[in-house]
This record gives sequence, C-alpha cells and structure tokens, in this order.
Amino acid sequence: MNARHVILMATGFSLLWLATPSIFAGQSAGDEACLSLNGIWEFGTNQFSPGVAADTIGVPGNWDTLPAYANYSGKGWYERTFVTPQNWNGRSVRLQFDAVYNEAQVWLNGKMLGQHFGGYTPFEFKVTDKLKYGETNLICVCADNTYHRGAWWPWGGISRPVTLLASHEVRIVWQHITSEPDLRTGNAQVTIQYKLVNSSDAPQSVELRSIIEGISIPFLNHQVKISPHSESFFEAATTLDKKDVRLWDFDHPNLYSLTSELSHEGTLWHTKTDRFGIRKIEITRDGMFLNGERVRLPGFNRISDSSETGNTEPDALVQRDVDLMKSCGAEMSRIMHVPQAPNLLDYLDAKGMLIFEEIPVWQDDPQMQPDNAVTKQWLTEMIERDYNHPCIIGWSVGNELPKGRVAYVDSMLRYVRHSLDLQRLCAYVSSHAGDTNESASSEPIAAGDLALVNLYNSARWYQGFPLTSTNDNYITRRLQTIRERWPDKPIFISECSVSQLTNDIQATIPDWDKTWAAIGQCRYVIGASLWSFNDYRSGYQDTGSLGYRTWGVVNDQRQRKAAFDQVRKLFSPIHSLTVDGLNICIVPRGLDEIPSYTLRDYQLKWTLSDTTSNVVKTGTIFLPDIKPASDPWHGMIDAGATVKKAVKIQVSLISPTGYQVGEGDGGI
Repeated sequence: MNARHVILMATGFSLLWLATPSIFAGQSAGDEACLSLNGIWEFGTNQFSPGVAADTIGVPGNWDTLPAYANYSGKGWYERTFVTPQNWNGRSVRLQFDAVYNEAQVWLNGKMLGQHFGGYTPFEFKVTDKLKYGETNLICVCADNTYHRGAWWPWGGISRPVTLLASHEVRIVWQHITSEPDLRTGNAQVTIQYKLVNSSDAPQSVELRSIIEGISIPFLNHQVKISPHSESFFEAATTLDKKDVRLWDFDHPNLYSLTSELSHEGTLWHTKTDRFGIRKIEITRDGMFLNGERVRLPGFNRISDSSETGNTEPDALVQRDVDLMKSCGAEMSRIMHVPQAPNLLDYLDAKGMLIFEEIPVWQDDPQMQPDNAVTKQWLTEMIERDYNHPCIIGWSVGNELPKGRVAYVDSMLRYVRHSLDLQRLCAYVSSHAGDTNESASSEPIAAGDLALVNLYNSARWYQGFPLTSTNDNYITRRLQTIRERWPDKPIFISECSVSQLTNDIQATIPDWDKTWAAIGQCRYVIGASLWSFNDYRSGYQDTGSLGYRTWGVVNDQRQRKAAFDQVRKLFSPIHSLTVDGLNICIVPRGLDEIPSYTLRDYQLKWTLSDTTSNVVKTGTIFLPDIKPASDPWHGMIDAGATVKKAVKIQVSLISPTGYQVGEGDGGI
C-alpha cells in the first residue's frame, strides 16, 4: 500500500467528560470482559425494600408495554442481583447503561452511584471499589418518565442494554474516524482522534497499533505515555491509495473496519473495533453533492415506536422497517427527534441511508437556554457515541423551536463545531421560517449550514397565508418565502405531509402527487422527508381514540396502507418503466423531480410466464449508468424460443443493495 503516515500529538486539547460509551461506539475486546445485566428484573411503581417488588419486567424494556402500567407516568423502581466474577478483583470495572428514560438514579449495594438526565444516550459509573467480588451484588434503578417532550410517547424504563465491564486501568475510550476522498486523485485522507484513559496511580507507557481490515500495512504503531488518573487525546492520519478506496453512498454502502490494539510490553490490554465509510458531502446554495454528484433524495421520518416492544428497537423490527423504507425508495431523512439506537444506525450504515440525528429539544422545551450544560451533555453523548457512522451527515440541535431562540441555536451549533465535530453539517429544524409575519432576524437559520424546515400542505398550519383557492400549495409558497430570506441556504424539508391518515388500510394522502411534483420544481430543495413512516402512540393533541397518531404509510403493526404504494411510486428513482412485448423503456427522473440521481449498477430482473402463470424463463439485464434528465433507455429481452410459450412478462428494477424499487408488466 502506498500510504503516508503522520502522528500529531494533541496539546491542550480537552473535552467535557460526561460519559465514556466505549462499547456503544464499537466493539471492545482485548483484556476487557463483559457481563450482561439484561434479563428479568424486579419492578414496582413504589420504592421497595431489597427483595420486595410488585412485579417483574424485562430489560431492555418499557413498562408501558405491560397492561398494568400502560398509562403510568412517574417513577419506576428496578432491582436485580448478580454475582461479580472473583477474577475481576483488581481490574477497573464500569457499569454502563445504553439508555434509561428519562431521569435515572442508580444504587449499587445500597450506595448511590449517581444520576443521569436525558433518556436516549448512554452513561456509566465506575464501580471498581463498590462491588463484592465472587459474591452477590444488588443493583437498584429508579427511572422517571414524567418529563414529556414532543408528540411521541414517553416510553418509560430501561430501554436499552445494561452491561458490567471489566478492563485494564488503561484503555481506549473512543476512536473517532474522519475519512474524506480526494475526488480528483481518487485517494482518501483518513484521520483518527483517540481518547485514552489511565485510571491507575502510576504513569503508563503503552503501544497503540491501528489496522484497517484488508489493508496490510499498520495504520499506526506509536508509543504513548499517559499520566496517572488522566485522559490523553491525540490524532493520527494516513492517506489511502486510490486502489484501496471504495466510496460509501446510499446505493453502494461500502464499509471499512478499523481495529486499534493497546498493549504494554507485549501484553494486550484493550482492543476496539469500529466501522466507517469514505464519502464526501458538499453543500452549495442550490444543492447537495454526494461524492461529487448532485443528488435530490426522498425519505421518511420513522418514530421509534411499537405497541409490542415500545422504543427498545429489537433487531428484527429495525431491519424490517429499514428494508421497507429502502424498498419504498427512501434514501435521506431527519429520521426522528432523538438520538437513535446503535443497532439502527449500524443497519443504516450497511444498507445506505443518509440521516440527520437530533437531540430531543422540541417546541417550548425548558432546556432551550443558551450555553445550556444539559443540551451540551446530550450533544456530547450522542456525537461521541455515533461519530463513526457514515449514515449520519449532520446534527440538529432542536425541532420546531419557538420564535426568537437565536441565542440557543447559535450557542449549540458553535459548541458542536468547536468541540465535537468539525466535519458534518449542523442545523436546527424550523417550522416558522416561511411565515409571512415572521422576521428573518428571529429565525437562526443563517447560523446553520442549510435550512431544515417542516412544511405541511394545510391551511391550519400556516398563519399569514390565507386560502385563496382550493388548489393552493402552502408548501411551495412557504418555500419561496424561505428562499427569498436566506438565498444562500439550500433547503431540506425535514417533515412534510398534508394531514393524518386513518387506521383504514386503504388510506392515502390526498393529492400528494401534485404537492410532491410542486416541491420538485423548487430546485434549491435537496430532498424531503415524509411525516411519517409509521403510526405511533401518543398523548398529544389530535391523537385518535385508539391512542395513536395515524400519520404513517404503515400502521403500528407495520401493515402497509394504500399510502405506502402511493408514495413508493413517487419515491422511485425512475420516472417510468414500460413494457411493450419484449421491449423495455426506462424514462429517467428529471432535474426538477425528487428523487434525482444517477443510477449505477442497477439491474432489471425479468420473468416470462404462460397462460397458467407458470414461469417459463427468467433473466437479468445489467443496466448502464442512467443519469437524471438523460434520454430514455431502451432494451430488449432475449427470450429465445421460450417466448412462444409465454403470454406475460414482468420486469423489476433492482437497486445495487437488492431492493425492488420499480416494476412494469405487459403481454406478449
């Protein structure tokens, strides 16, 4: 490999310590041991004496999924016992929580460890000197879900895994990987920022070695000296040769694996592995460029919600939802108002979807104060954990904030850029930007890299836009107003729709094809995310009698409504696919449509069937690159002599990731 190696020792570099989510940011191993505390815990809504509880509950889990606690708002008390392995004595031990909603207090063997406020991000406590080794220990957690925010349900409890970790006193806390291609040469710069910690009473000299899987030469082999009871930050960089670079995008989600090993005198002390992708995001006043290509992308907001599993996000649910969204053509979204589950982000990395991730500051949230330590904590915990995910292209510091919150937005965006992430886009989501009676100075859109806006094509949402005809499009009128006020900002519509649907499986979005086409005509709009993918439980206004807001193209059981197929046609990456005998014609999307991007490595799968619907022949056509606004592509199926037996042909457009995103059929 032709690579340049450079090590840059950081001096005077520091970060606010809030949590050290090592296993959340990747896989940790080496001399580290894990004990899962998932499973059955005792549970009650009143504080109980050790060993006396009203019920039992699964962890991870939400008490709201249990009939007896379905509508309970307040404190839930958890406890369980566990035995700490005897051979952990003398090691550094931490107790980690992926997420507890919303306020958590934690005790171990009767002594309070501390508390956490937030609900969606990881936290941990050092418990080395508080454990009884080789004996039974008692852990108690009080979770309080009375802090409500937004229209989604405040699912209460320990919603993500709990783990006890034992490691050497010197370990890798996190490694943040930044990778960007040089589109001119084909090479790629890869930079790692490391955070190490030494919890021992003595200075330690260690060797840190990092390797990218599949690339033979070590990325880094460096000696590091860490003072006692301190943290150490430093940076390393290399340039990957063009032959080793495989770019990541929504159709080609190429991933790399980087492993760092921390050793002392030949003994392995800690190992951490993280995945990353190489991609380049650029923003201009009129568009977004992914790896040098202008793209316009559709998507869905997906609410972390299930009547069976609450917001715990089991793998089966996450994978089914992402597969459904991708099969519908979804490629980019502000996916929800909260930090997402790590397994969801992993699957988005692997399947290819661009998202903005957001902290849960919504409308009149009391945390909306300039330089607020709490919201800085949420941003730190989210970004430190999720930094390496290529699916995340930007961070949002809040949703639908009241007018005039300029100081809050400015301070949070400044904090992200200066202290957490210098590379990604930063913004906040506005619902007032297009009001005719709104002053541009009271909207902090100018502070962000782009305008994220929520727009609904309904008169009830818009003060200052009187209805002049039944064909008015409120979305495009507001888009024009936003463009006039901030002409240097491209727009991503982070939420859009008309109104709630119904529970009826036949429900569709009224006239959405006309609204969607009108949005596409505004070429400074880089994409739009429909609210929403799924119905979700809520106690907010306009919630139906069954307790669900029915905005989804699928219901809470993930059954498709007619709106799913309606939207799927609009989200298809091609304008049309027609079949005439054995002749196929694909009309690409135009530049004034969403989606609009080049189709690379797509295939057509075709099937011939006879009068009894029996398949008589199948085949595949490998398509050339098809660019937006190019001439229609024409092709013919080579069926041979079997065509005499066939009366029907079905053709499917298959994406490089294996999703069927278009189809056509005809007679022969």
